[in-house]
Amino acid sequence: MNKRYFALFLLSSLILLTICLLYSRQIINPAGVYIDQTRNIDGTLTFTVRTVTYGGAYAPRNAGAIWITNSSNQFVKTLKVWANTYRYTLVRWLASSGNNTTGAVTGASLNSHQLHTVTWNATNVAGALVPDDNYTINVEFTEHNATTSNPGRYKTVTYSKSITPVDLYPPNESSFTDMHLVWSPLPPANGTVTGIVKNTQNVPISGAVISAGSSTAVTPANGIFSISIAPGTYSVSCTAANYQPQNINNIVVNSYQTTNANFILSPVVSNTDETNTPSAYLSQNYPNPFKGNTSFIIHLDKATRTTLSIYNSRGQQVKNLVNRFLPAGTHEIIWNGKDEQGRKLPSGRYLTRLYAEKLIRTRIVTILN
Repeated sequence: MNKRYFALFLLSSLILLTICLLYSRQIINPAGVYIDQTRNIDGTLTFTVRTVTYGGAYAPRNAGAIWITNSSNQFVKTLKVWANTYRYTLVRWLASSGNNTTGAVTGASLNSHQLHTVTWNATNVAGALVPDDNYTINVEFTEHNATTSNPGRYKTVTYSKSITPVDLYPPNESSFTDMHLVWSPLPPANGTVTGIVKNTQNVPISGAVISAGSSTAVTPANGIFSISIAPGTYSVSCTAANYQPQNINNIVVNSYQTTNANFILSPVVSNTDETNTPSAYLSQNYPNPFKGNTSFIIHLDKATRTTLSIYNSRGQQVKNLVNRFLPAGTHEIIWNGKDEQGRKLPSGRYLTRLYAEKLIRTRIVTILN
């Protein structure tokens, strides 16, 4: 390669590296939100297998081992070994583990075959949580003086370690029966959404209701809120009496991370003729929480166009209960806990919002199904 081509190659490599670094920065920190790209799932694996004699020279006496390997067939951890003097016959396990029994259940060879149950906490021999990947349970047992050219019986079962639970029943084979694999992932630890709610004059607002997922918070006098919530992407909503509601979409929450979501609420514009602005009251629904029906009481001192709507934790309207001109007086509104399509809404907290001309009233409703 001459100097000219080498210089062009070096320049192109530097440009490509710069682009990759800039792109990775956007992935790691879009709009100030940290996205954890390497979070691994904790959990417990339980595996059961019964060994069956193949009529070896020492049958039914047998030696055996159960161990874990990763998707590259690299040794991760030994779970169980039943062999002392006859470990040399477990040629596959020895080649994979190098006789490593750290953290394993160990014992002497067995006089008969039995059902073996092992558990794994998704860690390696150093006690570190392994990355999400495909992992293989390896089972080997021998009833004769096995060698690499004449090994004993061997079985593998592979599963995917992820947030998704696994429940497998591999079919019986001549030397392995009653197999059952269960992977039980632990839910990721919560993250936190925190911030402050202020008005356009930079004054904190107390009593504002912030909703994210199924979680809510109400601001104290300093306007600061904090919500602990499972990892995910949320639309965070904020409502306060006499202020226009506000949503912040695509808030990314990660385990052990804090994400900021600050709100600046604009006041509801009042009618210049105060005598034309109605006074409106919305009661807390009763019963609350509820399973079947619940009722709201609306009181208007003047006839006005009125809207009463239900919103889910993502700020999406799921049911419109009232959208018409109501006369002055007291009105009872009954809701059956269903959405616009007549489907029963899942258990959780919902926001009820009353619009009466320029006024807004809100209440938190809880469904228990």
